[in-house]
Amino acid sequence: MRILLYGATGTIADSVFKIVKDNHRKLKIVAATCNTNYKKLEKLKIEYNIRRIGISNFRSAQKYKLRNGNNKKNLIVGNDNFSKLITKDIDIIILAISGMSALNISYDVMKSGKVIGLANKECIISLGTRLISLAKRYKTKIIPLDSEHNSIYRLLESNNNKFKSITITASGGPFFNKKISFLKSVTPKQALKHPVWKMGKKISVDSATMMNKALEIIEAKYLFNLRSDQIKAIIHPESIIHAAVNFHDNSSIGLLNMPDMKIPISYLFKINNNSRNNEDILQKLNKKSLTFHKINQNKFPAVKLAYKVMEIGGIAPHIFNYNNEVLVNHFLRMKIRFTDIVKYNDITLQKYFKYNKNIVHPNLNDIHNSIVWINKNIFLGKI
Repeated sequence: MRILLYGATGTIADSVFKIVKDNHRKLKIVAATCNTNYKKLEKLKIEYNIRRIGISNFRSAQKYKLRNGNNKKNLIVGNDNFSKLITKDIDIIILAISGMSALNISYDVMKSGKVIGLANKECIISLGTRLISLAKRYKTKIIPLDSEHNSIYRLLESNNNKFKSITITASGGPFFNKKISFLKSVTPKQALKHPVWKMGKKISVDSATMMNKALEIIEAKYLFNLRSDQIKAIIHPESIIHAAVNFHDNSSIGLLNMPDMKIPISYLFKINNNSRNNEDILQKLNKKSLTFHKINQNKFPAVKLAYKVMEIGGIAPHIFNYNNEVLVNHFLRMKIRFTDIVKYNDITLQKYFKYNKNIVHPNLNDIHNSIVWINKNIFLGKI
């Protein structure tokens, strides 16, 4: 099985490489990319004998070439050229580039006719209907890799009965047990300390604000062709049940596993994620309690805002998503408060639709134009 890995230096990719190493006779990474971390990519290229690499950042690409005797062979430079890595010999493409930078390549990925391991929610949120339509037209199979959507995918694949709704769970992040008043003084360092998952900075902040869950709710709408009222979310701090499918007879089926990215990735590769511990999940949970809590939308307003955005539709999910990306960056640089992230997002959403018409089926050009507008006009507090 030959793999193209977009975003080879992130935390999701770390799990991919561990699985490939343990299953080197079945799995082979033939191409991989990074943004700026060319040194890590260079090490991976040598260790895993990766034939072709791509570096999106031009300065990093130049540094890589200087370290390798100005050798340009099998090197693709610039995000716009990454589609050249999609060749006939590829079986699986993993899209693990973080954030909005995956938008350009997402079109070509969905037109590839390959099996796609999707670990970037932004492209679906921004270009949902277009990308899903492309995937259907070119018979591209999308398998989501985040734990919640992977669970829903597996549950729906194994159960053909008509369902009523889905429920995705949230850990609650680092501030689940904190009072609303505490959130006003949260620092980036505090926001980055997730109690369960080891993740990058942006997604860790998203988990702390519960924006990550808000975006997952929107993503589920497109991935599984759902109405907004069919998507539920609940806090489950233990992160054992990742999602459930609910039926009209008031029964539900859920997927239980320990928090481990190697599980959905192993499912993508159709291999066993062999564990030295032979205990089943229920045996492991023998002395644990599983708890569930309603989301306090006053404390975590991102979830409420997500449903509002889905009702607006069109380009609104993208505006919501990109606003967040900009605002999280400002928070990490301590330019705004933690509680301002969602508050300013809502204000900017209202501001955008005051001066711009909604676009029902936005294309890449529409997305880029909106990004220019947001960069100029995003609300960052009173001047």
